[in-house]
Amino acid sequence: MKRCWWVLLGLLVLPGHAESLRMLLAPVPGIMEPRADGKQSGDGVDLMQAISRRSGIAFQYEFYPQARAILLTQQQADACTPIAQLQNLKPMFKWSAPILPIQIVLVARADDARTWSGLEQARKLRVGALRGSMVEGRLKQLGFFPEESADFRTGLRKLQQGHLDLWGMVDVGLSTASSKLDLPPPRVALVVERSDVALACNNKVSDEAIAALNQAIAAMRKDGSIQKFPLR
Repeated sequence: MKRCWWVLLGLLVLPGHAESLRMLLAPVPGIMEPRADGKQSGDGVDLMQAISRRSGIAFQYEFYPQARAILLTQQQADACTPIAQLQNLKPMFKWSAPILPIQIVLVARADDARTWSGLEQARKLRVGALRGSMVEGRLKQLGFFPEESADFRTGLRKLQQGHLDLWGMVDVGLSTASSKLDLPPPRVALVVERSDVALACNNKVSDEAIAALNQAIAAMRKDGSIQKFPLR
């Protein structure tokens, strides 16, 4: 009988998929933002919280520049970050199911009537991107030498003031970020690449946790709730 009690006690303390995960987020105005009270807000955060509830896994949110978030996710066993599943990133992480489609785009001022037929023409222009971001890294791989900006406001202002011809970003939060920053919304001039956003997790995150995340994402797709978050 005593042995049975020890077995039951052991079962109670074994870790299950209800572990908590540190969700490392890159700030995007109106989509994922830290607040002064130590909490977080934005439609992207709301989506993360919905996945957390559905999966039964608590998320602890932290904000970092994207390059730092990606590096910490590689280094820390309980960390994940939502990023595009680009080919060069896939081997580095254990991935959830895709959450939503995404495009890396080059945007121009809305009143800039110029058109470009492809990336070859764009390489000859003044192109900017967020310092250390996934987008900046991908543009460099494609032969661009983007001018770095520390944040979205600085980069989009450079675009509006004519200091840049094009600004590289993902199309998630394109209109929301501009509105939040009280800047005119730019237009998409060129699509660089199409991919999907998913949760990139450290390779030590358990398979049970990934399965729970995937079940949550699948359930939200099935009932349509994943489409209710205005992320464009």
